[in-house]
Amino acid sequence: PFLDMSASSAEVMAYEEAAEAGEMQLHTTFMFVIVASCSLVLIFYFMSAMSVLITVLFSFISSLALGALFYPYVDRYTDNRYSREIDVAYLGPIPILVFIMAPVCILAVVTWLLTKSWLLNNLLAFSLIIFFLTSVRLSSLKVAMSLLTLAFFYDIFWVFISSSIFGKNVMVTVATGLNVPIKILIPLMLATGKSMQFTLIGLGDIVLPGLLLCFSLRLDDTKGIDKKQGYFAATMAGYCVGLTMCEVIVGTLHVAQPAMIYLVPGTLIPFLLVANARGEIRNTWEGIKSHHRLEDEMPHP
Repeated sequence: PFLDMSASSAEVMAYEEAAEAGEMQLHTTFMFVIVASCSLVLIFYFMSAMSVLITVLFSFISSLALGALFYPYVDRYTDNRYSREIDVAYLGPIPILVFIMAPVCILAVVTWLLTKSWLLNNLLAFSLIIFFLTSVRLSSLKVAMSLLTLAFFYDIFWVFISSSIFGKNVMVTVATGLNVPIKILIPLMLATGKSMQFTLIGLGDIVLPGLLLCFSLRLDDTKGIDKKQGYFAATMAGYCVGLTMCEVIVGTLHVAQPAMIYLVPGTLIPFLLVANARGEIRNTWEGIKSHHRLEDEMPHP
């Protein structure tokens, strides 16, 4: 994930190969929702024990994500002076800059652990989002629709239906009970009282539609479409409308809402409208084929 912004063509190709390895497949979407549901139940029933494990795990991953977020900018600012790699046993070659940045990233995570600052929480949460979106990607509308449709019903079940089975709203209990950067905290400006009050949005509500947004951006780039008029612009506008609707309803009714019931149609419908208008439904359903897969499909003499 520590990508040099001034990478050579060989490095870009290596990055593309790594990105292809992180492509989500159709069967992966089902596994993703099953694992997420099982994890949710485990955390719900064993909150005190799981919270310690999850805090340690997220602290480690957050340190990596924070480093990966700032690494290319620090590397460019220092004119690549610390790009030289050192061989580390069991880890392989690692740039010197990683060792310089590691204490700073660890200090930021430790500060968050001690203070539980909402600003640091959001910084770590955003770094986790970017880390995930640069590590996992979608390459077809087929996989995107499967993932988002499953997430749509996943959110409805765990927010609206779970209380009748488990006695409590599982999603809300876990989201509010775990004090780890798995949510973005947004201060309520008009809230009354001495202590700050927050509304929250789970990382999944950003990451899962974000995968479709990243696919839209790659699609625009592959087809040479103006990003202000193509798939990305329409899908981003739909995401903003869906998220605004969700926040307005939460703020008005003061009732927990599964954001996916607004974000899934808010992103998929504009995407499909653009694809239909361009006559590319079938093309986007199969998705973007990498150079490696195209070479594999070419007939050999």
